[in-house]
Amino acid sequence: MNLLSKKGDLPDLLIFVVVIFTFAIGFLVLSFVIPTIATGLETSGLNSTAEGTSAIDSLSTFGSEGIQKGFFFLFIGLIMSTMITSFLTQSHPIFLFMYIFFLGITVFLGTFFGNAFEQFATSPVLVDTLGSQGLISIVMKNLVIISLVTGALSMIIVFAKFSSFTANQGAQ
Repeated sequence: MNLLSKKGDLPDLLIFVVVIFTFAIGFLVLSFVIPTIATGLETSGLNSTAEGTSAIDSLSTFGSEGIQKGFFFLFIGLIMSTMITSFLTQSHPIFLFMYIFFLGITVFLGTFFGNAFEQFATSPVLVDTLGSQGLISIVMKNLVIISLVTGALSMIIVFAKFSSFTANQGAQ
């Protein structure tokens, strides 16, 4: 299958918002569970060797810092994949209205996902964890703006590509 024969990337932004929401919830839960397990291992005294203490400390560090970095790389990767698929998509300008419609749906769902994440993350159990996961919190608070900017850039890339590129494709 030829990548340049792809005809549309309308649901890319919807997929972007759903995946970011899912991973934000999952990573927030992981960042709560991992330090809790590490603290339990430290207080139980089951492994009091130097190697065990080092492993427990590295597990705790991963729970507080590593998850945030993983979320950041996933977030940037999803934005990059949206831009790449936008560049590889050939679309007629008549579909601009469909893109605007799907962008509106994405922004609408983004508000619900942002509010759902806030209600989930501000529960009494997860409040302290949310404070240590600043990047996840920032992305989810600004999910609507991020999806709007990503969608606008995607539409610009899809509809403002070089016309000579598509003309050369037809000449071959």
